Amino acid sequence: MGFGLPAALGAQVAHPFKTVIDIDGDGSFLMNIQELACAHVEKLPVKVLLLNNQHLGMVMQWEDRFYESNRAHTYLGAGFDKDPYPDFVMLAKGFGVGGRAVSRKGDLDEALVEMLDSKGPFVLNVLVPYQEHVLPMIPGGMTVRDIIKA
Repeated sequence: MGFGLPAALGAQVAHPFKTVIDIDGDGSFLMNIQELACAHVEKLPVKVLLLNNQHLGMVMQWEDRFYESNRAHTYLGAGFDKDPYPDFVMLAKGFGVGGRAVSRKGDLDEALVEMLDSKGPFVLNVLVPYQEHVLPMIPGGMTVRDIIKA
């Protein structure tokens, strides 16, 4: 967790003429969000496709699969009746980085084009349902031989 943005910055430095996209979750992104300052100052046009489910998604997935959905502080939002928290577009702009939020599937294609066409770093905050799980996954303490595919 937290490796996506710093790794994308390194990849961008190594391949300055390639498009580099960090596909990240909101919990992971928050761990090193300050690296947006590096992207801005060093003019590294890294794109962040942020899959924002307002949760520590992988941990929540383990909770659902192995612990009867018993939550242990994996919700990152400000309340289900409030706007998504934090405002990642505002945070990106605070670092001098472009940003946009998408909450409707019909707006995604246009937003992806905007992100890819941007000359500098860009954060595309895509709100996704927290109930969606990511597969395949490796259970905690297991190996790739124990991977869950469905």
